[in-house]
Amino acid sequence: MVAEKSGWGAKKGVSQGFSVYFSHRSYVAQVCEVTMKAGKPSIKKVYAASDCGQVVNLSGARQQVMGGIVDGLGHAMFSKLTFKEGIAQQKNFDTYRLIRMKEIPEIETYFVDNGIDPTGLGEPALPPTGGAVANAIFAATGKRVKNQPFMEDDVFKTGKKPGNKTNRRKLPRSSFEKPKNS
Repeated sequence: MVAEKSGWGAKKGVSQGFSVYFSHRSYVAQVCEVTMKAGKPSIKKVYAASDCGQVVNLSGARQQVMGGIVDGLGHAMFSKLTFKEGIAQQKNFDTYRLIRMKEIPEIETYFVDNGIDPTGLGEPALPPTGGAVANAIFAATGKRVKNQPFMEDDVFKTGKKPGNKTNRRKLPRSSFEKPKNS
């Protein structure tokens, strides 16, 4: 579902990364879109498809998933906690970097209509965000970012030009999507 909604592999000038996660009896798949701006990756959009059973409150469900994605983006891109002699050096928000409103990309959320009882909703959307972002950065630059916060990687500091792109493989159709004929 998320591959279809994001137009996976069909957009020119946009690099996409995919990630999926299972927790609290829910699946969440995400696609992150990155463009290059002044030689540096820039996150433009995140798509999420959640298979979390029956959605009771659609507006609330969207907000839960969006909140998890924003939190995941903040952790992946900016959050850094350092210790000296076992004591955290970041003691308040003036020294601990959080994501800012202007840094939040557009987010689209979708839900698989599978008719099962409701399962987890807010938490499952956070973990795949970092993976989708890292994979999109790799698609855009040819460089793997492996350590968070990603903003400390050379690809953001020096504005490296896009590297060799790997051959893009078409995503397999998800086994948990609702068939189109149902």
